[in-house]
Amino acid sequence: MAVDLPDVIDKYFQATADGDMDAFGACFADTASVADEDRLYDGRASIRSWGERTAAATSYTAEPLRVTPQAGDSYLVLTRVSGDFPGSPIELRYRFTLRGDLIGALDIRP
Repeated sequence: MAVDLPDVIDKYFQATADGDMDAFGACFADTASVADEDRLYDGRASIRSWGERTAAATSYTAEPLRVTPQAGDSYLVLTRVSGDFPGSPIELRYRFTLRGDLIGALDIRP
């Protein structure tokens, strides 16, 4: 089942699936932040490095299952993440906050 995502969120998941780090980094505002696994990554360069390290360390796919609009320009995307890691597959909540046409913040939690 296809999930109707805002354009930049769709681009984020597509870039992740394609392993396209240029497209991945371009999804984020210059001053964006990402919170994942109890770590915070600030700025596009730091976020791109996080994406590269994650892709190099683990082979995985992220499939959006459902999107729920939140207050303001935020969206909660329930995502099934499958790969070569213990406990796979798992469902994670990706909370995107948009800033214009880019991702201003992303918080990933179980």
